[in-house]
Amino acid sequence: MAIQTQFGHTIFLDGFEAGSAAEKLNRLHFLKNASETAPYDEAWLQRLIMRHPSLLPVDQIEPAFNTLVPVCIELPMRSGSLDNLLVTPAGDLALVECKLWRNPDARREVIAQIIDYAKEMSTWTYKTLQEAIRRAKPLDGSDEKAPRKLYELVSAKGEIDEASFHDTVSRNLRRGRFLLLIVGDGIREGAEAMAEFLQQHAGFHFTLAFVEIALFETRGGYIAQPRVLARTTNIDRGIVTLEEGRIVIKPPTTGPAPVGNGGRRTTTITQERYLEQLKKEYPGISQKLNAFLDDLTEYNVSPEFGTDSMILRWRPDDGKNWNLATISTQGLVFMDYLSWQAWSAGLLELDKQYLKKLADLVPGAVVKKGKGETAWSVAHSGRSVTVNALLADDFRKDGWVRAIADFQRAVMGRTEKGE
Repeated sequence: MAIQTQFGHTIFLDGFEAGSAAEKLNRLHFLKNASETAPYDEAWLQRLIMRHPSLLPVDQIEPAFNTLVPVCIELPMRSGSLDNLLVTPAGDLALVECKLWRNPDARREVIAQIIDYAKEMSTWTYKTLQEAIRRAKPLDGSDEKAPRKLYELVSAKGEIDEASFHDTVSRNLRRGRFLLLIVGDGIREGAEAMAEFLQQHAGFHFTLAFVEIALFETRGGYIAQPRVLARTTNIDRGIVTLEEGRIVIKPPTTGPAPVGNGGRRTTTITQERYLEQLKKEYPGISQKLNAFLDDLTEYNVSPEFGTDSMILRWRPDDGKNWNLATISTQGLVFMDYLSWQAWSAGLLELDKQYLKKLADLVPGAVVKKGKGETAWSVAHSGRSVTVNALLADDFRKDGWVRAIADFQRAVMGRTEKGE
């Protein structure tokens, strides 16, 4: 029976000119067990991910996991073994299960399985994790007695602070903060609805995503095409309490949804990581920032979180999008990209008005002119103004919101006039 997907045939073109050839590529499907004629099974996919972790499109799921370091395969657990464990240099953990979905029951089983693994791992300490890694299956059949320490494996990809790495991994284990990935091929229609199944489970601060990797044979090699089929953001996490320093989970209730600091729902691990870094610079900033972001929802402005910054993104109905500010994890507010966008649209004077209104909110702040008219910013004490200064009180917060609203009205007014 043919595998149902949302894609048509994948075609290799040797050119775009008249007379060029078009070749339909042969898709290689994974099997439950390998054979001489069909070597591509779940175990093969496990090894492929470990050798090429960039196959996992984590930038589309959780940008904070943009650098994944393969740690081990077949990590021993009480109820089985986790297929793949990958860790970022920052100490974030990604749990991967490589499975084939040929029926709805199999999909439900693998979801329940990876959630069980996450629950168990949340009871581990750093030492427990290290011991499990030591007992895990080696990737390439090398000496199984060779030491495999988590820090050494991850730091081999770049220098990291061992104490900070240890603390972050331990904290993520306690919180159950993981990226859970179910990876396979041949995912049939209906897998997107599996998120509803998750509502039956109490969980932690995890993000779960379904990733399909389609493999095609070409002349002289292969093409791997990953895609994110579905992902969760707001999961019903039930009641999570601390008892004697450990996380205890109780069944979900019909009460209010859990929220992050300041009364705002924390939706992704990337967002949590950003706020944690920002609070190191400015304790108490979360409540101010969340109140500001809540006010901006009325103006169709939403935060876009990355590995080390947050963008205030405005997407008007004309299809364009505007970067109204980029706020780093150090709290610095950058406006130069907006200046470039305004200049490209012939609206540079509107950008200058916006920057002037922000500078007027903070005593001592000025509009700093960069090289050319496309690199202007708001500066204070010789450097970019901080988000803490712009949100120091309700007057400044409301002033920033008004400045954004004024900029939007001016841009839309010019657009309607066709200028």
